[in-house]
Amino acid sequence: MLRTIAAPVLLASACSTQPARINHVVLIKLQDGAGQPALQHDCDRLLPDIPGVQSYWCGQHGDFGRTGVDGDYDVALCVGFDRAEDYSAYLVHPDHLELVGTWKPRMEWIRIHDVVDETP
Repeated sequence: MLRTIAAPVLLASACSTQPARINHVVLIKLQDGAGQPALQHDCDRLLPDIPGVQSYWCGQHGDFGRTGVDGDYDVALCVGFDRAEDYSAYLVHPDHLELVGTWKPRMEWIRIHDVVDETP
């Protein structure tokens, strides 16, 4: 009986985690899609440990057979911050500048969306 009660409680608590307040969402299309694994590796190596980063994920399009889902990108990432000052410091951090300097010339396009979550 304890297992059947504990599992939903654990699941509910895992889903209630508040995300970062500021989410820097980036979609990247490379000129040569074969560079996707290297770009993702560099994102994973350089971005998560920058001071002020509260959350981070990086990946590629997941095809689940749904129509109307935009999969025309090679890498997507989201870096979360709790304070605007942390986001500002991230933008000029040497690791972020290294990533941008290395990969921007190889991009066909980049789309950046900064989303602020003011949910209490």
